[in-house]
Amino acid sequence: MEIFSILNKIRQTLIQLVKLYKILIAQKKAEKNPGRSKTISRIRKIANEYEVDPDLAVKVAKCESNLNPLAININVSGSVDRGLFQWNDFWHPEVSNDCAFNIECSTAFFCQAVKNGNLNWWNSSRHCWG
Repeated sequence: MEIFSILNKIRQTLIQLVKLYKILIAQKKAEKNPGRSKTISRIRKIANEYEVDPDLAVKVAKCESNLNPLAININVSGSVDRGLFQWNDFWHPEVSNDCAFNIECSTAFFCQAVKNGNLNWWNSSRHCWG
């Protein structure tokens, strides 16, 4: 029985490594970080198009990723937060790795979430932007 437990742990580790590899490949393919002022400008543009408060969008992105569109955070659970708004790959599989690392796509998903009443998805950083 112990061998099956060890093999299962190895299997889970390999699955996690493949997932992280795919995330890193998407990050590497993504546009280089254009810098804070250009990132802010692009977030504001998309937020205005979606009629979402651009100041709110910028504040949340600043709190979540320090305005780094290529940010990655690996959680204790093994899930990974990606991009400006730290899209979690477990809770938000609809946000692809490519989208998470793309300023316009990531911001558009954020704006849709806000318009749908889901600003609470970022409650863990509310102390910073709220």
